[in-house]
Amino acid sequence: MPARTVRSDRTLRRPGENLGRLLAENLRVKIMGGEYLPGARLPSEAQITEEYGVSRVTVRTAMKLLESQGLVDVRHGSGSYVCDFGSGIMAGLQELRSMSASIRDMGMTPEIERRVVVRRKPTATESGRLQISEDDSVIYIERAVSADGQIVAFSYEVILDTGFPARVVERIGKVSMFHDLEQQGLLPVRALAKVHAVSSKEIGWGRGRPDSGLYLLLDQVHYERHGRPVVYSQTYFVEGRFEFAILRTR
Repeated sequence: MPARTVRSDRTLRRPGENLGRLLAENLRVKIMGGEYLPGARLPSEAQITEEYGVSRVTVRTAMKLLESQGLVDVRHGSGSYVCDFGSGIMAGLQELRSMSASIRDMGMTPEIERRVVVRRKPTATESGRLQISEDDSVIYIERAVSADGQIVAFSYEVILDTGFPARVVERIGKVSMFHDLEQQGLLPVRALAKVHAVSSKEIGWGRGRPDSGLYLLLDQVHYERHGRPVVYSQTYFVEGRFEFAILRTR
């Protein structure tokens, strides 16, 4: 996929488009495409500023995003270096992205199997996490996520039902749930997560369920821009098939 050209922050005015994210995406494509190899030093802040016609603040924002995704090691006083992230699927816990996007970035083909989608009343736990009444309505989804035919995660998601049309419920979660939520004006911009190691034979389904029953559970509440919780998700990543980058703050 060709890298997207980033225009000057003096001329970029498309609503909702963040120049730092555009620049990070451009550099991510180059890293994933092998233009910058593991251990290589990226162009300096001044060089990137000159090449893309952006401000130094924009470059620093992009580098922080790449660092949070585990792709870049920012060494103050030395520069930014490409991390050796191996061939596993890598995602940054600090970066709210879809699993499909992370899988695709690693050169693999993502596939979503949606087993269940139903509109129903929330459980006591779900209503508490979403801060709603047990008389309200939610959309419950069960999905399996695969990379090149191998299941890497089972996800159980509860979405705040704001009156989703039946046609939207019919398709939601078949590809990117974030995309579907954005279309409904419920795009999550942050999440609070708890991480647990889980051993259970009850999680998942089908031949893709691991014999070991070992998972890393990401228990998350996703919030839209105004702070309203809109999704409660429990995603069980099959042990050894998904890697997370954690950014250490200084």
